[in-house]
Amino acid sequence: MIGMNTTAGSFSLLNSIVTGEAGVVKRLRQAGAIILGKSNLSEFAHGRGNLASGWSGRGGQCTNAYFPKADPCGSSSGSAVAASIGLATVTLGSDTSGSITCPAGNNNLVGIRPTVGLTSRAGVIPISEHQDTIGPLTRSVSDAAIVLSIISGPDLNDNYTQAQPSPVP
Repeated sequence: MIGMNTTAGSFSLLNSIVTGEAGVVKRLRQAGAIILGKSNLSEFAHGRGNLASGWSGRGGQCTNAYFPKADPCGSSSGSAVAASIGLATVTLGSDTSGSITCPAGNNNLVGIRPTVGLTSRAGVIPISEHQDTIGPLTRSVSDAAIVLSIISGPDLNDNYTQAQPSPVP
C-alpha cells in the first residue's frame, strides 16, 4: 500500500516507503476491492536461514490459525492466518517454493500458486526472478478462482507477464 513500509519483515528496510502499488494490488482496486493492509511474513521469505516459519524481526512470530504452537508454514503465513480467522476474505501470498500452498494447507485454506508470469510481481520483494509468483489465499475455491482471474494479466512493470498468451485461457 502506498505510504506504508515495505520491509519483507526486516528492520533493515525500515522506512522503505513505496511510491506505487504492486501490480496485483492495482488490479484488485480496479475491480473494487478494499485493501486492508499488510500482514506478517517469514522475514525475507524465509531467506534468512534456519529461523522459525512465520517469524520476522518486525512482526514477531505468526502463529497457526487453529493450533497456536503449530507451524503456520511458509513465508505467506501471515496472509494465510488472516484469511483463515476471517480478518479478510481474500489475501495474497508470494511463492518461491511452497509459500502459498504450505500455509494454505496448514491453515485450512485454498491457495493457488500461479505459473510464473501469470500474475505480476511488480512491487514485490523477490527471492528468485525465475520462481516467484503471486497468488490468492481464500476460504473457498470459488473465491480463489475469482481473485486469480482479477490479478492475472500482463503488466508493463513485469516482463514475465508479457509472455502470456492473449487472451489468457
